Amino acid sequence: MTIERDQCIDAGSEYCPCYLAEMNCCITCTRLKNKDYCDCNWRGVCIYQEYHYLNYKKKDPRQYQEVNILQREEVGNNLLIFTLKTPHTLARQLKQPGSYIFIRNRNLEHYFDIPISIMEVDESNDYIKIAVEIHGVKTQSIKDINDTLLIRGPYWNGLFGLEHLKKAKNLKCLFITRGVAQAPAILAINYLMRNNNEVDVVIDPGKAYIKLIEEYTKANVIEDGYDLYSQEGKGMLRKHLTDGKYQLVFVGGSDYLQENLLKIFEDYNDLNLVLTNNKEICCGEGICGACVVYDADGIPIRSCKTQIVHKK
Repeated sequence: MTIERDQCIDAGSEYCPCYLAEMNCCITCTRLKNKDYCDCNWRGVCIYQEYHYLNYKKKDPRQYQEVNILQREEVGNNLLIFTLKTPHTLARQLKQPGSYIFIRNRNLEHYFDIPISIMEVDESNDYIKIAVEIHGVKTQSIKDINDTLLIRGPYWNGLFGLEHLKKAKNLKCLFITRGVAQAPAILAINYLMRNNNEVDVVIDPGKAYIKLIEEYTKANVIEDGYDLYSQEGKGMLRKHLTDGKYQLVFVGGSDYLQENLLKIFEDYNDLNLVLTNNKEICCGEGICGACVVYDADGIPIRSCKTQIVHKK
């Protein structure tokens, strides 16, 4: 299994060039990395040229906005599903798989920002749904909120392997999800099904026994009771991978779960992988370094903005 770094997820967007360009740390543009040559392999509008036209300044960053909570639903003991009313433009921007926003209690400081994946978008009625698992200081701060939330977005790097997902048409796909990671899977499943892909789903409900896929998608749930960490669960996956002839596999779960399952995928050729991004995301702008991981050469990767593609 190889890992390839792709372009910055924000390249060419209304938020590019960003703070990293001003600091000569751009992910994509070599000229904005203190290099004296162009070797970016970027096919869009030249980022350096755009930076020059802006008088060597970044574009305006994403701003906070207060939005109304249309519905607050409690699922089990520690999962909340919020339906949020958003501006039309933001709803449209968040319909892409891998989209996420930062949310927080309006009465608290920015230290309480929580990155949350988008579960569902209704662009016609301008609302989004998010699922929040309550388990720490930040999430406890919104546990009893039922009127408004502060949000910041859009952000798009909640999944790795987006290129595989966006190119998929008329393929047979297997989604493997555990616990609250079903939430970002829902947006991806509905995206794939609009492009005439067949989607089978394996659900490990996790400790909280969460099941969301059947309620929010029309995907074919083929298993929904196995522990994916168990030998029985892994055996079940091998059987479906062998019999199903899948071309794309999505894994929604912790890094530990992904690492365990990657060993299984190595036995199957031509599997394109899409994985949830579980890195520590704090600022979302590639500045703070909380999300940084290192490749085999020791080069830092800002995983909140950089696509990482896993393939054979």
